[in-house]
Amino acid sequence: MKGSRIVFVAGASAAMLAVGWKVGSLPVPTLALADVANGQISTGPTSSPTAGASTPSSTPSAAPSTTTSATTTTTTTTTTTTQAPPPPPPPAPAGPTGTYVGPSVSTAYGNMQVQLVISDGKITQVQPLVIGYGDRTSQRINASAVPTLESRVLKAQTYKVSYVSGASYTSEGFLGSVKGAMAKAGL
Repeated sequence: MKGSRIVFVAGASAAMLAVGWKVGSLPVPTLALADVANGQISTGPTSSPTAGASTPSSTPSAAPSTTTSATTTTTTTTTTTTQAPPPPPPPAPAGPTGTYVGPSVSTAYGNMQVQLVISDGKITQVQPLVIGYGDRTSQRINASAVPTLESRVLKAQTYKVSYVSGASYTSEGFLGSVKGAMAKAGL
């Protein structure tokens, strides 16, 4: 249609749809959205009994035209759902856990062998399994040196501790066995 303008505005809350075009001084009807949906649209001009309101008329017009417009008000509500993050996984053990037997290390005064108890990579116990010969001198030296070596290994958490003075063979065999047990544990 020449001179016609059609404007469609879609929205969930469109309030009113106006149809028509003012031809000359004749007003054009304005219909509610429900009337448009029911097909009650008149494209011809009508007279208006009151300002701003029109009723359909069956009087034909020489140049009918149609204008469609609507006012749309859109309200957007955004809802954000926040989920709590999953709980962190339990911490991995800091290291190996278990009992590890070191090798038997031969010395001039007999064999030395120890066992380590390790928990999460930490040495918790040093247990002598074989401690040299049973002669009186070896027993006397070992009775003093072995507890000292156990204490030093536990405190330092390594086989790299100083020897006990006067017990160099005992220290060498004992710490050699500790070194082997730590290697088995991966420490």
